Amino acid sequence: MTKRKRIAIITTHSFGYIDFLVSKLKVAQNVDLTYVNIDTIPFSYKNKISRITNSLLKLLHFPSLKEKNKTNYIKTLIQNEDLFDQILIIRPDKLEQKALLFLRENAIQMSCFLFDGIENFKDQKKTLSFFDTIYSYDKADVKKYNFEFLTNYIYDDQIETKEITNLVFNISSFDERFPFLEKLADYFAKKRISFRFIVKKDRIFTHENIEISDRYLPISEVKKIIASSLVLVDIQQKNQDGLTFRVFEALGYKKKLITNNQDIVTYDFYNPNNIFVISESNYEVPPSFFEKDFVEINSAILNKYKLDNWIFEVFKVNIKENN
Repeated sequence: MTKRKRIAIITTHSFGYIDFLVSKLKVAQNVDLTYVNIDTIPFSYKNKISRITNSLLKLLHFPSLKEKNKTNYIKTLIQNEDLFDQILIIRPDKLEQKALLFLRENAIQMSCFLFDGIENFKDQKKTLSFFDTIYSYDKADVKKYNFEFLTNYIYDDQIETKEITNLVFNISSFDERFPFLEKLADYFAKKRISFRFIVKKDRIFTHENIEISDRYLPISEVKKIIASSLVLVDIQQKNQDGLTFRVFEALGYKKKLITNNQDIVTYDFYNPNNIFVISESNYEVPPSFFEKDFVEINSAILNKYKLDNWIFEVFKVNIKENN
């Protein structure tokens, strides 16, 4: 019997995209998985004094009580007589140094995946020395820091098909991209192109063209909207050249894509029939883009971006062996 590879994944919730990775590894017969979602680690203040203590620690730039609790929780799950074959960490800046040192000591190999430009979370730079391999989806960061290039992935094997009820769809967080999204919404409204833009913001307000929500829609709900939309809109943040999950949703669901990521034209799946590149100064989309059918992507190209292949690239585990 083949020895099972002991893998641990330590990550934030990451909008649920990691759930698909975890689900695959959990059922893989050749993997023994330990998964820690650090956003769900329980924590509560014992009393008013602990609350004041926590504030002082943060003020003095020491690890907070919440950070210490997080480290202790991870230790209880990870500590074992045998080392993990591999530990993968996503968002290492969310862990204190003590936690990273502990994980390093308990892993034969420790890896990191960055699916955001490193300049957007600069504290990640302080963690780089802990890892044997650092994967990044951002070509500029790969070149500058000598990372391993790895894109995000097509996360879903179950592709829903629904009647198209909406031409254009975008879902995103409220940030520096919002003014550009407003321009697009205004443009589509004037052109009478049906669209649905949803933006998550803690404090909701009424907007003429955009739905403002104070909650993140679960992926199960997002998938249904994607399935009933013709085109997805992807607006990248500044300091970010990598391809977001929205791009891979478009690939997986065979949806057309409107994006301001200029680098997308260099990828092997790029087809101007399927992908229209815009900018803040030029975002008019010709009617023909909506009228032409989606051009199928070669399966050999598409398979490179599927989750099974991503798992093999990172963990050297062949999920297909379990089928």
